[in-house]
Amino acid sequence: MGRLSESSFRKLIPEGAKVVVGLSGGADSIALLDLLQKQGYHCVSAHCNFHLRGEEANRDSKFAHSQSNARNIPFFTIDFQTEAYASIKGISTEMAARELRYNWFKEIKERVKADYIAVAHHADDCIETFMINLSRGTGLRGLAGIKPIQGDVVRPLLSYTKKEILEYIEENHLTYVDDSTNFESVYTRNKFRNNILPMMEEVNPSFRRNVIQTIDHLSEAERFIQNQLAEIKNSIMKPNDLKGWTIPKASIINREDGHFVLFELLRPYGFSAQIIDDLIRLGMEGTGKHFFSDLYELRCERSEWEIVPFQKSDSIQYTINTPEEVDSLPIRLHFNKFKAKNLVIKRQPNICYADASKIEFPLILRHSKSGDYFVPFGMTGRKKTSDFFIDQHYSQFDKDKIWVLTSVNGEIIWLVGKRADNRCKITEKTEWVYEIIVD
Repeated sequence: MGRLSESSFRKLIPEGAKVVVGLSGGADSIALLDLLQKQGYHCVSAHCNFHLRGEEANRDSKFAHSQSNARNIPFFTIDFQTEAYASIKGISTEMAARELRYNWFKEIKERVKADYIAVAHHADDCIETFMINLSRGTGLRGLAGIKPIQGDVVRPLLSYTKKEILEYIEENHLTYVDDSTNFESVYTRNKFRNNILPMMEEVNPSFRRNVIQTIDHLSEAERFIQNQLAEIKNSIMKPNDLKGWTIPKASIINREDGHFVLFELLRPYGFSAQIIDDLIRLGMEGTGKHFFSDLYELRCERSEWEIVPFQKSDSIQYTINTPEEVDSLPIRLHFNKFKAKNLVIKRQPNICYADASKIEFPLILRHSKSGDYFVPFGMTGRKKTSDFFIDQHYSQFDKDKIWVLTSVNGEIIWLVGKRADNRCKITEKTEWVYEIIVD
């Protein structure tokens, strides 16, 4: 019997815990489910159909369902339109699948009142992640490998290789399905799995074992550094009266490792490496300057930096039921309606002209939100509002002052005072026009 057969997961999952198991139907997840059941855990299986592999994906769903029935455990499944989600979010298909999967697993965990979510990452996955991050450029955190436990997500197979998992499958006469895309070198991970790592093993047959040892060493170093940083934070970062933190400039600028320490202290608050570069370059100077992340403002005072929670207003919105119902709005907005043939266009940034047939009340006035898209006037393709703001060199402070006028279903009509949406533009077929003015 191999190492995997003798495995106990008690260090990660307490005895008797209820576990949602991510069950793809592949060898890794089947072995994980089998081991968890044999060690007495209360299992619930959850399967995602990402609809990326046609009939093969449907086959996997049926197989995962049959395996759960055979083991007499609850089975949950969901269908995702992954490519559409990736397009809307502007992310890769791999990242989209990951987001969808983990968000849904957490929903199932809450629904069945489970204690943990178990996924079947193994040692070879850890090696692949290490190599991918190394190729892209990363810090110590990116090289320290996949963590065996992150919050309520556990990875009990992380110490075991794919070879050991397949040996366990064979010894226990378990059946599983193969994902054919694992053998195609289309995705980045598959290129490493199918091409690069086998080549590295040709150079050094001990390559995988050596990488795992290196990851273990880097993980230890990362834990040590995080402990040191916690001590530094406790000694120099002090709470301020604005529900934030204060950092004395001298405590960082006089350190040889000041850039690294400041980056690690500010990273949890969303400040970029570029902002850290600017702060170190300014040193004791720069009094009065402000920097912004999505949730925090950093103020440069004479001898210290102040981190202050940034009061965003994403949740504030106003409903405009009729063109006349504008008195309660936070900005002075006016709607005038003209026959298209009588319209005299005033080319001013505070005026938006829209085809009235494309405007249906009620309308919504709100601030920009994460994930917002629009088609800037004069263009045909969609653009994230966040990318538009970057192109216009708006600061976080500027962005959060901008109001957005949308239809009730969320389609943007006008970034007020900035840019109209091309979908509402006037054409030769337009009969009536709304002139929308902000004072």
